[in-house]
Amino acid sequence: MIRINCRILIALLVFCAFTVNAQKEGGQFSLGVRNTTSLFTDAGSPGTGFGGQFRIRLGKRVNTDWFTDYLTTDLNGLGYRRDGHIGWSVLFYLGKNPLQSKKFSPFVAAGHCFDYTKVYSLIDAQYKDRWSSAVQLGLGTHYNLSERFDATLMAQYMNHLGSDLHSHIKDENGVKHLEIEKHEGFGLEGHILLTLSLNYRLGNLWGR
Repeated sequence: MIRINCRILIALLVFCAFTVNAQKEGGQFSLGVRNTTSLFTDAGSPGTGFGGQFRIRLGKRVNTDWFTDYLTTDLNGLGYRRDGHIGWSVLFYLGKNPLQSKKFSPFVAAGHCFDYTKVYSLIDAQYKDRWSSAVQLGLGTHYNLSERFDATLMAQYMNHLGSDLHSHIKDENGVKHLEIEKHEGFGLEGHILLTLSLNYRLGNLWGR
């Protein structure tokens, strides 16, 4: 049931986005860099990373981000976790006239990504990894530094749709080591992502 609901959500987002494709307000193309922090992970410490994105505006109230991230999490000095994301988000702008916003342009964001995760133990050189996909939902805002340049802050809850991969620390006779577990099947591992990006609008792909 959850799989079906996620697919329906993604299909609705795509439909809503492309129904506004012909609007004259669309077509703006931007490039950006981003810094992402992952909170409330099983590691107990935040993961940090960087990435890039491009943005294509589809209409007055709808924009899209197409992004990639690479995150690293230290596992208490006993190992590390690596996460790679590649995906997209649809931004639905709030307010009466988002195109005339002087400074802040708040929005609701929803989207999907594919991801790769690897957890590695430095003690015994063992690791486990997985490929999965995820859906995300959150809120954010652009801070418009100029007509073409903006800083964007976004908070999203990301829910992974795949095998559950996690780790925990075990203490055996005073010696700590990292135990990595992977449970095949359909898991619902989730965490919060905070993303700060800087974006510059290069021009229009269509329209004015």
